Amino acid sequence: MKQLEQLKLSGQLPSPRGVALAILEISRRESATLAEIARVVQTDPALSGRLIKLANAASHIARPVVSVQEAVVRQGMNTVRQLALGFSLLDQYRSGACQAFDYQRYWSHSLLMALGMQALGARVHVAAPDELFVCGLLAQVGKLALATVYPDDYNAILMEHPGESEHLRSEHERVRLETDHVELGVVMMSDWGLPKIFTGPLAHYEDPDHPSYPQDSRSNSLMLMLRLSYRLADADRRPQLARDWIGMAVELDIPQEEAGTFIDEVIAAWQDWGKLLKIPATALPSFAEICHGHIEAEEEATEHDAPLRIVVADSNVFTRRKLMAMLVDGTEHFVYPAENGNAALALAMEVLPHVIIAHCDLPLLDGIELCQALRATDEGRRMHILLTANDNGEDQLLRAYEAGADGYVPGNISPKGLHTRLQAAHRLVKLQSDWERDRAQLRQIAAELAVANRRLANVALTDLLTGLPNRRSAMDQLEQAWSAASRSGQPLSVMVVDIDHFKSINDTYGHATGDMVLREAAITLRASARREDSVCRIGGEEFLVICPNTDLKSAMQSAERMRSNLGARRIAIGQMDKTITASIGVAMREPGLADLDALVSTADQALYAAKEAGRNQVCTRHQHILPA
Repeated sequence: MKQLEQLKLSGQLPSPRGVALAILEISRRESATLAEIARVVQTDPALSGRLIKLANAASHIARPVVSVQEAVVRQGMNTVRQLALGFSLLDQYRSGACQAFDYQRYWSHSLLMALGMQALGARVHVAAPDELFVCGLLAQVGKLALATVYPDDYNAILMEHPGESEHLRSEHERVRLETDHVELGVVMMSDWGLPKIFTGPLAHYEDPDHPSYPQDSRSNSLMLMLRLSYRLADADRRPQLARDWIGMAVELDIPQEEAGTFIDEVIAAWQDWGKLLKIPATALPSFAEICHGHIEAEEEATEHDAPLRIVVADSNVFTRRKLMAMLVDGTEHFVYPAENGNAALALAMEVLPHVIIAHCDLPLLDGIELCQALRATDEGRRMHILLTANDNGEDQLLRAYEAGADGYVPGNISPKGLHTRLQAAHRLVKLQSDWERDRAQLRQIAAELAVANRRLANVALTDLLTGLPNRRSAMDQLEQAWSAASRSGQPLSVMVVDIDHFKSINDTYGHATGDMVLREAAITLRASARREDSVCRIGGEEFLVICPNTDLKSAMQSAERMRSNLGARRIAIGQMDKTITASIGVAMREPGLADLDALVSTADQALYAAKEAGRNQVCTRHQHILPA
């Protein structure tokens, strides 16, 4: 929990901005009114349209909602706040620094899950449909948070454990990051005011082995709804959708004969909302096709059937609409209009289209300048750019290719000619897809090699018997500590610890018992040392303790604590419980010591003095101190 509190205070977690932040602040006031919220919402046309659309989708009243004020009243302050927050996060985090995290797929998945929850809410009356929409939209927000706060570490987790279930991946997240996407997401949603009834189901719905809530409870219904919506939204599992979905839907009293219609309606709404929010929502087979095994035809579709994102930039409304009509006729392409060059450039950077068809005579930024601006960016170099003009002469064609265009579209092109030119774009998309897949495989191989190398390096620096750093690691650490002490002028001390009469233990009871004694001694020494000290095994029954920023007096006190704790530990040796003792030599870095070898040698001399004094002692080179 300390880690979560630090994250909350750091300001690094995904958070709302602009209008959403203003709504959040207003709603926290006890005197806040819906009229105030509506006035703030009206300043954001995109948010206004989304709230009105959602109010109409969730309403069973014949008269449609046409104003922001009415939408806010119907949805209520808490729901409007949460919707504004969710949409704000969507607009802000469409991309990010975590390479292996697919931001577009994440939002597509979250949107479909939100619509699934909303539709289920209309049938299972456990919460308002709009609240359930927010619940579904933010159900996986912990993943977005990990990708935002820990882009490199989360990237490594995704690369090292591809294809694992979310529940299993959470374990790797906890090991590496001390939290996981479920825990982090629930904390964030609680802070944002999501109703408490949602937090329990949200924390457990990914775990298939989590015991169910009481059968007739609200929490159990929410758990089932989250699992149903998650499976509906998980495109990778759609071939299993019919069997899994129907089996779970029965528990929510959804008749089997209605399941197909329900899912198809949600998918249709998803594609509709995808266009509004500019989120990929690909064409999916109907529920009936899945049930009858017709999905294979969709999966084996040729590259020319894949839908493209296309920006059409033309200031002439008539020619722009004509071109768009040809592009969407009989296809599933996503087509975005732009009336000038600046709008086309902004739209291209936002939706990252596969194809841009731009007129050379665009206002503000003409087609040639638009092409050059796009080619100057990494994203623009991957786009297939076609220029068009009223003049179809060779000079215009030459200018287009010199600017970096991939082709030229005459003003009087036919639908067949236009779709023929798009074939090159389809090939480019396939090549890019193949390249991305190969690149992902290379990244995975590189990540696996890095993990293997780290493991090998760890083995090379670790004593296999005790798990402590070995002699090689001890010398490396001591060299770093010596250099740091030389730069800072801070003291540095070391201890050499030797287990008393260890040879007789080996000779009398055997090497297996001797190994057990060494392991027990290592555990006690590590537990007795200070957090900043490093305990290493440097050979046989001998240990080295490196104490940075520690003077001789403090090192002697720490050494005495180790000796005392070791002598108090009883170990089963043979048929009896016995204690073991140790002699410890301590030395501090002094002006007369030339290097770290001299420092260790001084500690060795102190260890010899401890043994000469009768063992079970802590000594320095010149003086026997702290006798047993």
